[in-house]
Amino acid sequence: MKKTTLLFFFICQYFIGTTQSLFDKGLQQFDNKEYEAAILTFKQITASEPGNYSAWYNIGLCYYNLANYKEAMTNYQQAVKVKPDYVDAWIQLGNTYDYLDKYNECIAAYQEAIKYDPNNSQAYFELGVTHYRKKIYAESVKAFLKSIDLNPTKSDTHYRLGLDYKELNQVTDAQYEFEKAVELGIVNGYAQYELGIIYYHQNLTDKALELLNRAIELKPDFVDAYIELGNVYYNNSQPHEAIAPYKKATELSPGDVTAFLYLADAYLNDKQFTEALSVYENAALLEPNNVSVQYGMGLAYYNLGNKAKLTEQYNKVKLLDNEKAQKLLDYLKKLN
Repeated sequence: MKKTTLLFFFICQYFIGTTQSLFDKGLQQFDNKEYEAAILTFKQITASEPGNYSAWYNIGLCYYNLANYKEAMTNYQQAVKVKPDYVDAWIQLGNTYDYLDKYNECIAAYQEAIKYDPNNSQAYFELGVTHYRKKIYAESVKAFLKSIDLNPTKSDTHYRLGLDYKELNQVTDAQYEFEKAVELGIVNGYAQYELGIIYYHQNLTDKALELLNRAIELKPDFVDAYIELGNVYYNNSQPHEAIAPYKKATELSPGDVTAFLYLADAYLNDKQFTEALSVYENAALLEPNNVSVQYGMGLAYYNLGNKAKLTEQYNKVKLLDNEKAQKLLDYLKKLN
C-alpha cells in the first residue's frame, strides 16, 4: 500500500512538473505572438487535464488575437464551465460576443463577471462600450459612471463617457469628461480632437488649435483632425494657414472629395487661383457632378479672367443647381 501511494505521489509530481513546463512554454510563445504554436502547447495541457481552466482561457486568448472569434468563444465558454467564477474569462467572452454581434450574450457575460466581482471596473467599462455601440447611451452612461466610481483614474473611461454625453447633446458634461481624460494623460488623440472641437465652437480659438495640433501629434494619420484644424484657421479668416492641414488631409485620404474641396476653397480665398483650379479639377475627377466643385471651378476661372471656361462651367452648373448657375452668370457678365 505504501508503494502504491509513493508511486502515485511521484506520478502526480511528474504531471505537475510537465504541466508547468508546458504552461511556461505556451506563455512564452504567446508573448512572442506565436499564437498557433501556443494553441498546440496549451491543447496538450487540456488533453491530459480537461479541468485546467487557465489553459482553456489561454487558448481562447490565442484565437482572439488571431481574430478567430468563434474558436475563442468556444474556449472561453469551456473555461467558465470549469470555473464559473472566472471573471477574466467572462470579460473576454463578452468581448468575443461583441465581435460576433451577439449583443444579448455579450451583456450577459459582463453581468456574470460583475456578479462574481461587483468591484470590477473593467467589466463595467466593457459593458459601457457595448451599450454605446448599440446606441443605448443612457445605459452606457450608467456603466461608465460605475466604472469611474471604482477606478477614477482610467482616462479612457472618461473619454468614452464624454462620447456618450456628446451623443446625448450634454455638451458641458462631455467637455468635463474630455478634459478629465486629457488631464489624466490619455494619448489616443481622439479626446484631444473632441475637446478641440468643443473649444472651437466656444470661440476659444487658441485652445482649439492647441488641442487639434496635439491630436495630430499623437495620431499623425488623423484625417479629421487635419480637416478641423484647417477649418479653425479658415473660419478665423486665415485661409493661408488652413492650406497646409487641408493639403495633408488630401494626401492621407486621396479619395475624400471634401478634403479637396476645402483645400481648393482655401487656395481660392488666399488668391492662389491657379492652385485652386488644379485642386478643384482633382476633386471633379472624384465627383464630376458635385455642385460645389463645379461652382468652385467657375469661381477660379472668373478670378483668372477666363471667360470661355467660365461659360463652360456656367452651362455645367446650370444642369445641377439653378441658383449657383445664376451666380456664375452674374460673374460672367462682369467679364464682358
